[in-house]
Amino acid sequence: MLTYVIFAVIIAMGAIGFVWLLLRARSEASRPEGATSASRSAPPDRPGFGDAAQAAPPSGPPPSGSISSEPPSAEDDEVEMTFVARRPADLEAALRAEAAMDSIEIDLATAEEPEEDVTGPIARILVSACGHSDQGLRREHNEDAFLILRGELFVVADGMGGYAAGEVASQLAVDTLTAAYETKHFGFEPDPKLPRRGDELVRAIRTANRVIFEEAQRDESKRGMGTTIVAAAFSPRRQRAYLGHVGDSRIYRLRRGELTQLTQDHTLSAALGIKGRRGAQLTRALGIADDVDVDLLVDTPEGGDLYLLCSDGLSKMVDHESLTQMLIDATDLDATVARLVDEANARGGKDNVSVILVRVEDLPASEL
Repeated sequence: MLTYVIFAVIIAMGAIGFVWLLLRARSEASRPEGATSASRSAPPDRPGFGDAAQAAPPSGPPPSGSISSEPPSAEDDEVEMTFVARRPADLEAALRAEAAMDSIEIDLATAEEPEEDVTGPIARILVSACGHSDQGLRREHNEDAFLILRGELFVVADGMGGYAAGEVASQLAVDTLTAAYETKHFGFEPDPKLPRRGDELVRAIRTANRVIFEEAQRDESKRGMGTTIVAAAFSPRRQRAYLGHVGDSRIYRLRRGELTQLTQDHTLSAALGIKGRRGAQLTRALGIADDVDVDLLVDTPEGGDLYLLCSDGLSKMVDHESLTQMLIDATDLDATVARLVDEANARGGKDNVSVILVRVEDLPASEL
């Protein structure tokens, strides 16, 4: 009897195994060719697969010697846009890198302004200027603004933000600096470590930052707006130029045929060496926080110097050598400003472009 029971169990187990093998064969035959399980096809570090899921970009800088993964021609026909880096890792690393950069030391003994009774009330240099702002060929409206105030103050601001917020931010920056210099109320407490006129420029820029930030907080539609800024305040009686800077707009100086970029871009590229679009992200801009660090340089203008203030709509489109040659050839400021703008547009015009040229001349000896 036991033998019959064992034999029956063996037959039953064989039948069950045969049915299981048959069902598995049918399942394999119904699977599309090339299909496999998700656990085998998805890389272990990828959050998902398919069109809707994308691998997260790395938060740190690329390995030394790495090449950007962006296609080389992908940017050729796209509008240039400006963004502020928001990833904490990016910003933290950028701030560390900025702190480690070589900086221009200001000799306060020479940068400090001499007393009136030493220099007298007569100008030692003459300053003339011309500026222009253009929409470019790809942008729907112009978010730049510029200012030329009585041959004393020159400003270029390159706004960013959705809708019309970018142009609001840049105009607020220009209006705030205008009001500060006309009323002589610069905001914030003076910094005794800085030359007085340089300190005034820094305080005016910080005030502009606060005005933009508070407006963005007040109006939801302007959240995230901001602007870069470069500003030059000349003191003809003291033969000084005070240069304030936040962002990636630039100040250049042509002296005896050599063009020098005086400002350092506040971007991930300049701070960390990151390439491509991510490298163009700003590490500093006006309006992003309730206060901002302003770079201040003190320069001593010489007769024959030509200062160029510009938004990145010029510097990204026209190479350094071409800029140098056009400034060397400059005889008429108006014509040269127009030529610079036209050249940026001829090379693609992907962004708004704003240009101010400031020419410095020695005062004739007969007028000293």
